[in-house]
Amino acid sequence: MIRKILFTAACIASTFVSAQQTIIDNINFDEKTLLVGMASEYNTDSTYHKYNFYIDNPTKLNNVKLNLEYGYEMQNKVTDQNHFMIYAIKDRKIIDQWLVNPRLYNIFHNGVAYSFDADKLENVAKGNPLRYQVETLTFKNQKEYVKAKKELDRNQAIFLMYEPNFSYEGGFEVSIKKTDAIATSEQAEQLVRDLIKTYYKKEVSVQYALNERNLMDRSQFTLSIAGPKTVFDKFKMENAEIGAWIPEIYEAVIVKKK
Repeated sequence: MIRKILFTAACIASTFVSAQQTIIDNINFDEKTLLVGMASEYNTDSTYHKYNFYIDNPTKLNNVKLNLEYGYEMQNKVTDQNHFMIYAIKDRKIIDQWLVNPRLYNIFHNGVAYSFDADKLENVAKGNPLRYQVETLTFKNQKEYVKAKKELDRNQAIFLMYEPNFSYEGGFEVSIKKTDAIATSEQAEQLVRDLIKTYYKKEVSVQYALNERNLMDRSQFTLSIAGPKTVFDKFKMENAEIGAWIPEIYEAVIVKKK
């Protein structure tokens, strides 16, 4: 009964919209563009696996377009832990995405919620089913990744890939005592940045985070520093506790069809 009431309300409200729109109206779909629907990996059950779909053909997309219509904008922006994702993908990278809450009859795009009947996604999935798996690959360095990527590029089953970030070689932590001169986390961050700039001119990540130590011990500021190892090797600061160097773990996450 609740489902019927919710859907009826959505239908009534949508009559005030001058023209129905679909979630893909603003995407230029060509032969290299995919539309993929995937149940969130955070789901506590497999309820939404029935919606999983994979479309790699503009003609097929036109056949299911009416099932991708959304309605009026919703002011109540409520989400559900168990949700469903729709991605527009090109060259294994996401170019647009939508978050669907089937139980709440809404869909989010760029932070805006619209009414949406997710049950129509079953019609999309019937002719375009998807079974997929996610793998995480670990690499020691960029050279090793470049070598492996040649083989990954040849694997036609892979349709989405998150590449490793080689911006940093690793990181370490430094704990600075709180004083009258260093009374805020911003002052602590700036102090460390200024010190590093005396011997390393490029940008380095220096961040204060509300981790367990910072929450439990307010007499100090623990900062996380990420960059090249030379920053760690030359880093010296009086009255500070300097942690060990931790090499960066370079991971690539691939999603492929089974």
